[in-house]
Amino acid sequence: MRLIRRLSIRVRLTVGTLIIAGVFFAGTAVVVHRQVDSILRSSSVMLLQGDIAQYQQEIADGRTSNLDTPAQGQLVAVIDPSGRVMQSSLPAELGPSLLSLAAAGSAVQDVRTPAARYLVLARQIPAPNGTWSVVTARNEAASALSLDNLTRALAWGLVILTLLFGVGSWLLASAALRPVALMRRTAERLRGTSSVELLPVGPAHDELFYLANTLNDLITQLRASADREKQLVSDASHELRTPIAILQTQLELAHLSTGDATALLGEIESAERTVQRLSALAASLLELTRIEGMTARETTTFDDLADELADAIDRARLVSIGSGILVDYDVGDHEEVAPFELSRRNFGRIVDNLLGNAIVAMNEATVSEAAVKQAAGGQPQGPSETGRPGTVRASLSCSARALTLEITDTGPGMAPDFLPLAFDRFAREDESRGGTRPGSVGAGLGLSIVQALVTSAGGAVTITNRQPRGLSVVATIPASSSAVSSVTVSSKTASSNVASPNPASSNPASTNPAFPNPSPAAAASSQEDTA
Repeated sequence: MRLIRRLSIRVRLTVGTLIIAGVFFAGTAVVVHRQVDSILRSSSVMLLQGDIAQYQQEIADGRTSNLDTPAQGQLVAVIDPSGRVMQSSLPAELGPSLLSLAAAGSAVQDVRTPAARYLVLARQIPAPNGTWSVVTARNEAASALSLDNLTRALAWGLVILTLLFGVGSWLLASAALRPVALMRRTAERLRGTSSVELLPVGPAHDELFYLANTLNDLITQLRASADREKQLVSDASHELRTPIAILQTQLELAHLSTGDATALLGEIESAERTVQRLSALAASLLELTRIEGMTARETTTFDDLADELADAIDRARLVSIGSGILVDYDVGDHEEVAPFELSRRNFGRIVDNLLGNAIVAMNEATVSEAAVKQAAGGQPQGPSETGRPGTVRASLSCSARALTLEITDTGPGMAPDFLPLAFDRFAREDESRGGTRPGSVGAGLGLSIVQALVTSAGGAVTITNRQPRGLSVVATIPASSSAVSSVTVSSKTASSNVASPNPASSNPASTNPAFPNPSPAAAASSQEDTA
């Protein structure tokens, strides 16, 4: 068995076909040989019976005194009731055993002599003067010769047909495995290159077709994973370079400030903030990697997600204290709802990031507007003084097939050119990247984390600017497929304590992204990771 396993598939198929063909043709040859032998024997017996019938009629008619002489090649012996041989054309080698053959009965006898092989048939024929015996024989030399020739022909045919089947099996196996060889050569060519080529897929929807598609999907996933890894390393190197350089400069300044305790303390505190930002960046990268590699999914009911939304709103209200921003939410009515493949913790992370982004963006917009107003010689106004209080609203609703989370705000929105880039890693809408929001800070990983969380649950996120002002983020998460069919959900939505405008949307960011930014669980770290 070990030797067979070492052989190639083509060889194993060919050997297996040869064995099957050999057994089949050998069995067929044996059956044919036996059938021909039986036919030849039956023919000889019929001839023997015909020879006996001729004399049987004469004896029965009483014409025993003038019996016909046996024809040329006809072997017949006629014995009268007294045991005397009246006619005999049997060969001399059968003479000594003639009486015993006549007394043997009516069964066909196979008699072998040194010279030949005979089939012998005897009949007892009653007559008025007693019982006569007729013995006929046939020399089987011609039949044996025919059978031997047939045996040789069958043997040669068996060998030729088996070899032909082997060759045909080899060619068929080679043709069937040709796509495999082509895929192997393509894979060898792709192994050492950065080509985006995939394995060839044949037109037939057979096992190789599905194998090639599966391998192509695997290659695509591996390439995407490698590209993400390269992009992560590149982006991380780029993003870490600046804070590390700043930290090095701060430490050098701290060395120069050893004689000034106040200056030294300021440099140390500045270095601590830089280290905190580096730590937050590393934690975000680690979290993003964990989410993208997550395989097991925890299911959560709608009620638990609604409770987590309420907790996230409380956290966001703590962050927004003193800013004049109103944070509110509403949860739609529902009946029995299928669970969702998203843990409560991850759902809270999504809501925290989106709410935190909205609050930070609105605070930055308020500071920017105040600075512009003051530079123009006027007095800065707070949100309440403008007649447009800042509002952030979270809405949670569900249907039998999906859960929808919408976060809206009355902030400045995003630049239309930045919307397609909002979910990229390290993307920040700041002046250094061509954005329109001065002073934006953060690593730009929040939205990437939220996108990874939503897409890991099989969902999608869209982000659009609202008119005349604000931003809308909608995350849709499908219900667990195993329970969707048994769920019935109503479409009514409970009204909130505070009315929320629902202006028309424009500038869609994407059709299947996620929209997260840093968590507002801690105010400082939340403000450092805006979009």
